[in-house]
Amino acid sequence: MILPPSKLGVMGSGQLGRMFAQEAIRMGYKVGVYSPERNSPASQVGADETIAAYEDEDMLRRFLTSVEAVTFEFENIPGPELTILESYSKATGCPVFPSPECVRISQHRVREKNAFQQLGLPTVPFYPITNKTEAIKAGEIAKFPAVLKTASFGYDGKGQTKFRTREELRVWAGTIGQQPLDLILEEWADFQKEGSVILARSQEGKIVCFPPSENIHKNHILDTTIHPGRFTSKVNKAMLEAATVLAEGINYVGVFGLEFFILEDSILLNEFAPRPHNSGHFSQNAAEISQFELQLRILTGTPLPKSIVTRPSSMKNILGNDYQPGSDLWKKYLSDSRYSLHLYGKSEAREGRKMGHWNYVGENPESAFS
Repeated sequence: MILPPSKLGVMGSGQLGRMFAQEAIRMGYKVGVYSPERNSPASQVGADETIAAYEDEDMLRRFLTSVEAVTFEFENIPGPELTILESYSKATGCPVFPSPECVRISQHRVREKNAFQQLGLPTVPFYPITNKTEAIKAGEIAKFPAVLKTASFGYDGKGQTKFRTREELRVWAGTIGQQPLDLILEEWADFQKEGSVILARSQEGKIVCFPPSENIHKNHILDTTIHPGRFTSKVNKAMLEAATVLAEGINYVGVFGLEFFILEDSILLNEFAPRPHNSGHFSQNAAEISQFELQLRILTGTPLPKSIVTRPSSMKNILGNDYQPGSDLWKKYLSDSRYSLHLYGKSEAREGRKMGHWNYVGENPESAFS
């Protein structure tokens, strides 16, 4: 009899790794995490830390020999190290899910949007910019307003500049030299709402999804998720179908979060994260199974549920400026059984930094944090 993996490896050691480790350790697995961070959120709940740069190939290989399966809580792993993970998996049979190739797609906005479009999935018009000539050309072709983004290593609105007019972009293009660039210009979507789907796909290709959620951002950072989202049945169906097409089209194995712009009764795909997603945290308290347990089950090859039942809920991020233990608001939430607190164990509260989240389960979730 072949036993499932007993020690699970995670690339990254932040809050998503922490919540994965909590599920895995509760079920009897050991967890090892790999990142440059010491005393990380994941290590505080029992995960073994390997502290090294992602680029340290010797340490990465040593880490891989200490675990029996590998997943991700952080997608910005450098390309050569993704290749090491890929080669190690092929040589030893060690499960690595999602595949490094799916991670490569997600970590670069041009590759990501090209993948969407090749599968017939709608996106905003976009223009890759790798040099000054392409910047000038994109400025002449695109409709404005438009958003200039770093093609890789951007999150929570970092590395983004909005140009309201063609002339604004021309002025910017006039200031850059002839150095190589790695940017993307995206036309602005005049959306009414933002939504997301958390999808899980097993090693055998079985797919389960949570119903779509509605997301409200402030300053480019997710503030609140309302579940289920307040969408038409047509929009709900379109989001679920798009998530399925993407998962099957890139042969994805694992859990991902796929974000959408909602324009009346149509959708545009924004981006996907090859891991559990901030907008899926409601599942810890409002679903029969959390997104982290789904990630665990897929990695270890154990069965997924036939379907997932959820209850009305909402999730609110606790950013550094909202991190106020002992405040009247915290006391109010903690005295109400409908609210659950999830802290990430970060030592320093900084503005815009995610320190934890609240989950609410009950009636009228849209007003739970208003």
